[in-house]
Amino acid sequence: QSSVTITEIMQNPSAVNDSDGEWFEIINSGNIEMDLNGWIIKDADTDNHTISSSVVISPDEYKVFGKNSNSNTNGGVTVDYQYSGITLANGDDELILVDPNGIVFDSVAYDGGPDAGGTFPDPTGASMALQSPELDNNVSSNWTESTLQFGDGDYGTPGMPNYMSNIELDTSFVNFDTVNVNETATSTIVISNTGN
Repeated sequence: QSSVTITEIMQNPSAVNDSDGEWFEIINSGNIEMDLNGWIIKDADTDNHTISSSVVISPDEYKVFGKNSNSNTNGGVTVDYQYSGITLANGDDELILVDPNGIVFDSVAYDGGPDAGGTFPDPTGASMALQSPELDNNVSSNWTESTLQFGDGDYGTPGMPNYMSNIELDTSFVNFDTVNVNETATSTIVISNTGN
């Protein structure tokens, strides 16, 4: 089975200008190696780019596609393939991957987030991250704002799984009340990782 899934989108970086720092990430969610040479990256309007060199992606491997492959000027991202002719809008936009036979392998249509009346995350300085490659990436609740810092200070996990750690400490259990001299008391602290 061959399958490619869009798993992360940096449409509005803060560390650098959008023209240098936009990128997106895919994973080979199938079980065969694929070469993306000749594939098309596009949106539903006029943005269009044909991949013009060999980009081999193995099963479970991540690849990052970006506007600028120079990590000194793109916010500190390691980009596997530099594209042109594609702009990831800060409002609503689409990202579509089409193979040389015209088959759409994956697409994401994000809606500009809550501020525009949508439901997708709409972060500035952080990527939108799919919580798991197994989830439907066109369902907004399956996406979240990245919380791990990388490179020059933006948040995301380019080229890696989308880790979302969220540590919660329940302090309601920490109450020793009165402890007399030379006596001891014990209590329980509950620490939960509600991320993935």
